[in-house]
Amino acid sequence: MLSDDRADFTRLGRRTVESLGDYLTRLPDQAVDRFIPDSQRAFLSSLSLPDQGMSADDIITFMEQHVMPWPQATGHQRSFGWVNSPPMPVSVLAETVAQTMNSALDGYDYSGIFLMVSLGRWLMELTGFPAKNTAGEDSIALLFSGGSAANLNALTTARFAVAREDGWNLRTEGLQGNRPAMIAYASDQVHSSVQRCIEQLGLGTDNLRKVPTDVNFRMDVAALKEMIVKDRAAGLRPFVVVASAGTTNTGAIDPMDAIADVCDETGLWLHVDGAYGGFGGLDPHYSDAFKGIDRADTVTVDPHKWLHVPLDCGALLTQRKSLHRAAFSLTPDYLEEGEHGGAPWPYEYMFQLTYANRALKTWAALARMGRTGVRDLVIRCNALARLLDGCVSDAPDLELLSPTSLSVVNFRYVPEGKGLNEEQLDALNETISSAISDSGEAHIPTTRVSGRISLRACILHYDNNEDDVHHLVALVRRLGLSLGAKLSGS
Repeated sequence: MLSDDRADFTRLGRRTVESLGDYLTRLPDQAVDRFIPDSQRAFLSSLSLPDQGMSADDIITFMEQHVMPWPQATGHQRSFGWVNSPPMPVSVLAETVAQTMNSALDGYDYSGIFLMVSLGRWLMELTGFPAKNTAGEDSIALLFSGGSAANLNALTTARFAVAREDGWNLRTEGLQGNRPAMIAYASDQVHSSVQRCIEQLGLGTDNLRKVPTDVNFRMDVAALKEMIVKDRAAGLRPFVVVASAGTTNTGAIDPMDAIADVCDETGLWLHVDGAYGGFGGLDPHYSDAFKGIDRADTVTVDPHKWLHVPLDCGALLTQRKSLHRAAFSLTPDYLEEGEHGGAPWPYEYMFQLTYANRALKTWAALARMGRTGVRDLVIRCNALARLLDGCVSDAPDLELLSPTSLSVVNFRYVPEGKGLNEEQLDALNETISSAISDSGEAHIPTTRVSGRISLRACILHYDNNEDDVHHLVALVRRLGLSLGAKLSGS
């Protein structure tokens, strides 16, 4: 049966690609949010394992009828919600090639290992990360499921490094013993994955200092310095600062150069979470804001965000290659130790051993766009965000809730002359967001900014244009006017 599918692979593949091509062709005319009916929820949740296997054609039909009609909205260009971009078609095809070859990217003498070396160099070039550290050691890139896993790897290595610096081996001795608590620092806007990493590492959230931010939601460097001094005076062990290069909520960019100065002065590891915004420095409008990213020990970027790589793919860039290997390498007898042909074996630098080849689809996306294409994409998305910022500022019934940074805009609808209080405005804007989804015309979720409900737009689609921005503004105002009138009873 399975060998028959292999012999029939070309026909089955052609049928699948034709179905996917039709899906992409019809996507712009579909409702942005498509809500799965209760009957389909029940059906998909209660499937029984068949006694006899289904045919490959029946499986493709099943996907066409019961899976593809109800996607997440990220593929539509009028979806302004998640920071996961739609996958580039050639990258989807590259993923199919990688999965068909089924060569793991953990090590050995496979093509993907060497392609990953070039890919890592490309990612460093696009982020401004150095290809070598000051000691002349090559930097490397590691691929993960996303920013959360990349952050965990970076913080695990930083924890190992500080223990070694203090004269003990964390891998053999563990966290037991009467040692000073390790302290991490991040802004109060940092991604939630950082807190989860601290929890997973057994350090405890009591030892994660949330540094206050300024009016632009950027880390207050003076406050950071004060916290480090205070913790050291209390006999604690500061070990890492996590800076953000484009927060998810507001797009804020921490002052990385100034934070790097603090880390140099205090001997702390500097990790930059640039999962969403790490490529933002390609835009001349933000080049100054990204100064200092080259001084980070480690940087997280997510190709499945701004680079249009299919889920999932996160990357960690590190200047501390030897420390990562010391923190993770544990080579079983059946695996040859060392590097083969000059290419690092990724499993020696991370927790996971066997994992999928994420390099090929990421390489394909970058190869398709080139340096100029990636730069132009980032510049265009940011410019559209500034256009939206201007439209909001010009509208008497819209209000910006945070300074626009990169491609994130936070705003809300405030009906003129209604005198609604903050609680009513929160309820109204939540209702507007839901009504927009119900309309099928766009998707814009809500978040909280300084305690207030905000409509948060993140512009990442390679097809986004000015018409999309003007359509969103008009839609918010139209629905806001109607819903605001009902809320106020006028």
